[in-house]
Amino acid sequence: MLYIDLDILIDLKKIAESMSEQDLIFAYQGYVNDEMVNDILQMAEIKLKPESVKTSVKRKIFRVLFEGIQNSYKHQNNVLANDAEMRKISTVLARKGGFYELSIGNYILNDDIIRLKKNIDQINGQKKDELRENYRMTLNNNARTKSGGSGLGLMDIARKTGERLNYNFSGVNADVSYFTINIKVNKNE
Repeated sequence: MLYIDLDILIDLKKIAESMSEQDLIFAYQGYVNDEMVNDILQMAEIKLKPESVKTSVKRKIFRVLFEGIQNSYKHQNNVLANDAEMRKISTVLARKGGFYELSIGNYILNDDIIRLKKNIDQINGQKKDELRENYRMTLNNNARTKSGGSGLGLMDIARKTGERLNYNFSGVNADVSYFTINIKVNKNE
């Protein structure tokens, strides 16, 4: 894995600032806790208000935003708690062609990459019916991962959007990488 300096690390907020004003809807970078999730959703709602967005699409955007942010901060390992910079997440919502694209980034332990990559690849490889069935089975089994989640968040995002979950890991050092996930929401559904 290629390691990069924290100062050079891809910063979603910088990417957002470099986008045209027409494409960028919302950007946030900072710390998140349970209370902040609602604040971020309210900020995104204010920014989306001028858009002529179908109610069903707006619901998808908020559901995906909620799940994505919640996954980002809840699944950051406590080992990262000693480094304030590594507890920050980044979120960008932009217009891209016929889609709204949500990009969410956070730091992750390298030990967790294989499991997360396998989970996302499995989700991306499932057809709509398979994903729905897998979601129901996981929900009914109430299985929990070591971080306390059940893996339903990413499945729910894929189910709601009907799109692949695109992701990237950028090595920071021997222990940590920066995880970015890009999620598309079709403007017309």
